[in-house]
Parts: sequence; structure tokens; C-alpha cells
Amino acid sequence: MLRARSAARVPARALSAAGRGFRSAVVAGRWLVMAVWLAAAVAAVMLPTPSGGGGSNNFGGLLPPDSEAVRVQERSLEQFRVPVLSQTAVVVHDPGGLSALTRADIALWALQHTQATLRGEAPTADGRIVAAVPLPTATPETAVTYLYTTGGTSLADATALARQYAAHFENQPDVDAYVTGITPARVQQAEHLEARLHLFEVATLVLIAAVVGLTFRSVVAPLVVLAAAGIGYLVAVYVLALAAAALGFALPDQLQPLTAALLIGVVTDYCVLFFSGMRRQLDAGVPPHEAARRTVTTDGPIVAVAGITVAAGTAALLVADFELFRAFGPALSLTVVVGVVLSLTLVPALIAVLGPRLFFPSGVGGSGAIDRRAGRGARWIARATSSSRRGALVAVLLGLGILVPAALPVTDLRLDLSFSSGLPAGDPVRQGAEILDEAGVRGVVAPTEVLVEGPGVTEQRAALSAFQGLLSRQPGVAQVLGAEQNPLPEEYGIVFSADGDAARFVVILDSDPLGATGIADLRRLEDRIPQLLDEAGVAGATVGIAGQTAVASELALITQDELRRTMLAVLVVEFVILALYLRALLAPLLLIVTSALGVAAALGVTVLVFQGWLDDPGLTFYVPFTTAVLLLALGSDYNVFAVGSIWEEAGRRPLREAIAVAMPATARAISAAGIILATTFAMVAIIPLDSFRQVAFIMALGLLIDTFLIRPVLTPAVLTLLGRAAGWPSRRIRTAGVPMDAARQVALLDKRAAEAGRDPVAAAAGPSKVGT
Repeated sequence: MLRARSAARVPARALSAAGRGFRSAVVAGRWLVMAVWLAAAVAAVMLPTPSGGGGSNNFGGLLPPDSEAVRVQERSLEQFRVPVLSQTAVVVHDPGGLSALTRADIALWALQHTQATLRGEAPTADGRIVAAVPLPTATPETAVTYLYTTGGTSLADATALARQYAAHFENQPDVDAYVTGITPARVQQAEHLEARLHLFEVATLVLIAAVVGLTFRSVVAPLVVLAAAGIGYLVAVYVLALAAAALGFALPDQLQPLTAALLIGVVTDYCVLFFSGMRRQLDAGVPPHEAARRTVTTDGPIVAVAGITVAAGTAALLVADFELFRAFGPALSLTVVVGVVLSLTLVPALIAVLGPRLFFPSGVGGSGAIDRRAGRGARWIARATSSSRRGALVAVLLGLGILVPAALPVTDLRLDLSFSSGLPAGDPVRQGAEILDEAGVRGVVAPTEVLVEGPGVTEQRAALSAFQGLLSRQPGVAQVLGAEQNPLPEEYGIVFSADGDAARFVVILDSDPLGATGIADLRRLEDRIPQLLDEAGVAGATVGIAGQTAVASELALITQDELRRTMLAVLVVEFVILALYLRALLAPLLLIVTSALGVAAALGVTVLVFQGWLDDPGLTFYVPFTTAVLLLALGSDYNVFAVGSIWEEAGRRPLREAIAVAMPATARAISAAGIILATTFAMVAIIPLDSFRQVAFIMALGLLIDTFLIRPVLTPAVLTLLGRAAGWPSRRIRTAGVPMDAARQVALLDKRAAEAGRDPVAAAAGPSKVGT
């Protein structure tokens, strides 16, 4: 047995020695490390950005190949010469009512752009309009025309062509023309994001610098954070582009603020950890270079494990089948990896070069008093949650009494895929959609196509007309276009296919067709359509549904399935890492459960605020998915900080004493890290889009819940209740025989502080010194 244990320790010792050697080399070669990172940042700016890995311009392209909505749309395009579904619409509006002359101009202008296609001479070069189809509506003030462009036209070019088309009507008195629809809305979202992205980056860095400056009472420490975060961000952006081009995954626009916030946040957190350790060593009288080496030796493994935890958690997104969500996994994970590598190399090199100047003008020597003042509240909480099982039980019940009610609204979560409603007020694309909303035909910008197929089905004209009438009377339906409103002769194949085996109807919803309400209306309609066919007397036919609302409905269902699958994967990954780190099973399991409950509470409050108080139709479909994964991964990061220190102390003293000593020691670091990270993500709200406002709220709230409720209250209380079982199946954890009083806990802390002054190396050993 002893031989087996000795053999098992050999690889661990070798790995530990290699780690110490690496960390000493970083400090010794500090100038070289700084030069390498500076050169990497310059190269990232100067070298051409790799291309490739982009996503589809088609909204339906987000769906998997076996999508029913996509198959129906493909069959429709095969059977009809002119499509009726478009992602771009031109809205012509006159508050006093459109004149007959204006309506004639609308029809003639559309025909002029469509004649070549009707003659079979459609242009094939990219960047051309191939068809314009006026849509008859019952609104006298508003007319809508669908535009279609050649297949290779980009979203921006298609929107520009639509604006040129709409400019034709702007010279008429009292007539306004708007370009709206999915494609223009996506372009506008990208423009708003691009316009505010740099402001977000600068404002975040400035705010983080202010927080770090106040924390360390220094003007130099914030500059180090700015330099490290800036260099890391430049390198991370280039690495992501390089990886996307090499591996072929997409980099959606929505990722830019998330990766920026994540990179800046983790780098700042790890800087705070290293700065705290450096000041502690300098306070003990250790020479600057030796202080830097000891700081990296002590805190480097914690940063490495914490970074691996976050990177692995976000990489779990790769288990998703949905292409968009799979793209988030490698992007977020690589961002964390860059941040960790930078934090383990460049940050130690910088603190080794600066030494005591890092804390100018406050200098060193005052950190002990600051930490004692900051730890008073933490000591009180640690005493309340660990001095007795009764106190621990009260703390757990209190935590559950807050988190469980907060999580309940998550059952009412609705997923929203609208692009136009999330735009800021005053945006022209949103204005065009709002005009249609006032007219009761908001769904015209993304109609639903109902395709009726069967041998000779077009001969059942009376039954098809009856079916159209039944469709128009369904809840949520504003108008149905079919044979009775055919704007062109039947031989053009607008409503009936040339072979007589298919007929189609255009269903216009009265709400946002990509909103949660529109999706729910379509699902009810889809369930009732077989019954409506029977009532209308349409025989021998099948029905398929296509259109953007059908696509959105499938995307919402896929998102729900992917969320369950991915969350399970993240929980498993984080559990395995914590179990290996703590060499236990029961404690990691319950810690993961408390983290998941905190995520559910953040989502529940967000549902209450945005869907309830702010009356949003729902949360943007990718927001709950991405934020839940990030919060779980970052929560496990804090578990490494907090519980790791308790475990280290538990190797020397009973569990309750370990909690009483370790929790105050880590409280300041975890609180500072949580506030910094929450602030970083809160700044995402600078981008004036609903989706980013939701991301900012969920992330900030979730991080604050984790920082001030789960880690300081629930974590020690759960461990106290578990007692010796917390370390199962190992026997590492011991329990105290009698509760500690306040005087004994203070004495333990004073003794630890005295030990730190006499022997910095021994006092710094282990994660228990994370937050001192």
C-alpha cells in the first residue's frame, strides 16, 4: 500500500516541480515575456485578419438540414415561378390614405423590376433585384412590396438595394417609404452593435481601472490591468478569427461584446488575485523579485485551475447540435484560454518589473489593516454559518427562501426571435414595423406560407376558397391572401402551380411574426389546419407550413432542447473538475446544485423584469442559453477560489475552524472579483439592443447572487451540514467536537496573521491565501 501511494505521488511531484520551474522562469525572463506579448499584439493589429467561418445570410440557414419548414419552402420554390416569402419589404405610407395614383405607381414600379424574371430572363449577377411583388392589404394608408435579390447578394447590399427602391416614392407629397423586414433589421442590429462596440470596450476598461485603483489605492495598478486586458483582447480577437478560418466555425456578431466582457473580466479578476498576493509578500518584507516569484508560485495554480474550469464549462457548448450555439463554445473557451495564458505570463512579468511601484502612491504596509476591515463581515457570516449545525440550517433555509421564489418565474420564460422589435426607438426599420403594427398587419414583413399539395388540388376552387376563409378567422391571423387576391394572372403561377398539384396561401399575423406571441399563434394554427381542411371539404391533400415564423418556431423548440442538453453537459464537466480538484464527490455535487439554483434565480428575475414589468414579448432565444452556461462556468471558478481554500485549511484543522479561517481570507478576493465581473457584463447594456440589455441584466444579477449569497452563505452552510461526509469518499475532512465562539475564531485569524509575518512562504502555501 505504501509503495503504491509513493508511486502515485511521483507524477504529482514531477508535475508540481515543472510548474514551479515554469513560474520561476516567467519571473526570471520577465523582459522577454513582455516583449513576446507586445510583439503578439502588434502582429494581431498589423497582420490581415483571417477570413472564413462565417455564418449563413439566410435566417432559415440557422436550422438543421432536416428542418420541416425548410423542406416545405424548397418544394414551394420548385412549384411556383415567383416566391411570396421575402426577408425584405418596402412599406409605403400616407397617413391621409394612399391615392390611386400612388397605388398605380407602386404596382408599375414593381412590375418594372419583375418583368425580366417573368420572361425567364432574371439577372444572375450578384447585387440585383430579381422580383418585386406588391402585397394586397386591407389598409388604405399603407402598401407593402416584397423584394427579392440574386442569391449571392449580401445582407448589407440587399438592404441598400431596398433603400434605393424605396427612394422612388419619397418625392411624392405626404408619402413616406420605409425598408423593413428580417434582412434590414439584421443589418441595423449589426450597425448599432458596431457603432457602440468601441464605446463599450473603452467604458468598460475605464470603469474597471477605477475599481482596481480604488481597491489598491494606486494609479499604477489600473494601468497594468489596462495594458494586460488591452493586449489580451487584441490577441484574442486575432486568435478567434484564425481558429474560425481554420476550423470552419462561425463568429456571430453577438459574440463580440460577450468575448470582450469575458476577456476583460477574467484578466482583471486574476490581476486582482496576483496584486493581492504581491502586496502581501511585500508587506512581509520579501524582496520584489522574490515576492513576485512566491506570488506566482502560490496563486498561479489557482488561476490555472480556475481558468481551466471556465474554459471547459464554455467548451461544453460543443455538445449542441445547433450550429449557432456550437459557435459560441470554441469562441468563449478560446477567449478564456488566452486570458489565462496572459494572466500566468504577462501579469507576473509586469509585477516583477514594477515591484513596490505597482502600488504607488499608497505603497505597501497597509494591506493587513484593509483586509481586517474588509473581513469583519465575512468573519461574522462564517461564524453564523459554521459555528453550529443549527446556524447552518438557518442559512440554507434563508438562501433557499430567496432563490427558489426568485427562480419560479423561469417557468414562464418565452423565447423571442424578433429582429426589429429589439432595435432602439427611432430606428427606421423599427418605425416601418410599427406602422404595420398600427395597421394590424405587423406579420406582413414575414408572412407564413401554407402549401396545400395533392393531385389536381387546384380544381377544388370552392373548397380552397372556403379553406382560405377559415384560415382568416383563426386567432392571431390578420389577413389571408389566396386566389381571391391574386395580383397577377394565374398563368404566372402566383397562387396555383402550373401542374395544378399545389395551391398556396399567404397568412399574415397581427403581431410580430418572430415574436413569442406570433410563434404561439402559428403553433395553434398548425394544430388546427388538418381540421380546417376537413371542414372546408378539401380532399386528397396534405399541408405544409413555411415562412420565417415557422423557422422561428423550430428554432425556439431547438433552443429549448439544446439548453437542456448543454446545461447537463456543463454540469457534468464542472462536477468532474471540482471532484478531481477537491478529491470528493458529495460536496462538489451539492455545490454545483447551489450554483444551478443561482442561475435559475437570475433567469427567473429576468423573466419577471423584462416580460412582466417591461412588457417584452420574450427573451432573445440565445440569451438564456449563453448566459446560463457562462454563469455556471464562472460559478465553478469561484468554487475553486472559495472551497479550495477551505479544503486546504481542512488538512490542518477541523472543518468548522477551516471555514472560519478560510472564508474571511477569500472573501475580499471573491467579492472584488464578483463585483468587477458583474460590472463588466453590466456595461454590455451600452449597446442599444434588447438582447444585450437582457444579457447584461442576467449576467450582472447572476454574478452578484453568486458573490454575495451562494459563496459566503450557502457554501459554508452546506459544508457545515455535510460535516465529514463533505469529503466522501476520502477521509480528508475532520469535524470539531465543540462549536467555536467568536473569540476563538478571532484568535485563529490573529495567529494566522502572525504566522504570515514570520514565515511568508509557509503562510502563503495553499489556496487559503487567495483573497488576503
